[in-house]
Amino acid sequence: MLVADNVKEIVKRTRLAVPFILVKNLTTRATSQSNEAEILRRIVSRLDIPKCFIELGFSGFEFNTAELAKRRDWIGLLVDGGAYNVRIARLTLHSGIRAEEMWIDLDTLERVFDYAKSKKVGVLSVDVDGNDFWFLEKLMTIRPAVIVAEFNVSLGLRPITVPYDPAFDRKKKHETGEYYGASIAAIGHLCANNDYSLVEISRNGVNAFFVRNDVLAGHWKKIDIDDVPLTKSYPDGSLAPTDKFWQQIRAMPFIDVTKMTAASVS
Repeated sequence: MLVADNVKEIVKRTRLAVPFILVKNLTTRATSQSNEAEILRRIVSRLDIPKCFIELGFSGFEFNTAELAKRRDWIGLLVDGGAYNVRIARLTLHSGIRAEEMWIDLDTLERVFDYAKSKKVGVLSVDVDGNDFWFLEKLMTIRPAVIVAEFNVSLGLRPITVPYDPAFDRKKKHETGEYYGASIAAIGHLCANNDYSLVEISRNGVNAFFVRNDVLAGHWKKIDIDDVPLTKSYPDGSLAPTDKFWQQIRAMPFIDVTKMTAASVS
């Protein structure tokens, strides 16, 4: 497996990348990591959702809005810092889907606002393994009908997020790679204050789905944040040792989003 991965990484950086992507596209169905695509399919079929999406942080053949991106009646913007992921999107998706390569921070988000200008955004997905809370907070003014937000299960129900850092890299911040993002309580607090309700959690326990209350209009059962199961499952079915991860990162700095001050955690 390691040899195959190394060969794949080499191919990505050569002229063979294009034929490799095109051949893989014939045999690989782009979809979401868990059942996010299925959840979005249900939401957009039952509710009145504008057919436009924005997704921050995506993998070439695996991202939350993958099924929407394949539909000709949808338009969308995919943003990621990885050139290979962007190349896949540009080669395999229709012309209504725009893929942008850029490092995402609060300044470069202006390009996202430029895209959203004069559009009604149906779905906003944020999964960047770092400054998720801060990006979502700024993008609230776009008023998407649906928000898909990754949360860090290891943070439990503490309303906390990592402090904003424009150069955030989870692999460099902590040796475990588990110090990133925000808790479901932090994201839920932000969404509730902006008139969104939690309606679904992905099967693997890491992505939360919020719908704007005027769009929801009683057509979906709301989920209380306190009832969210704080378990994260891996593709092989095993569960992440989230309590262990918390003990490893609890001494790191966090922000309490209910007070916007340094958090005192236990």
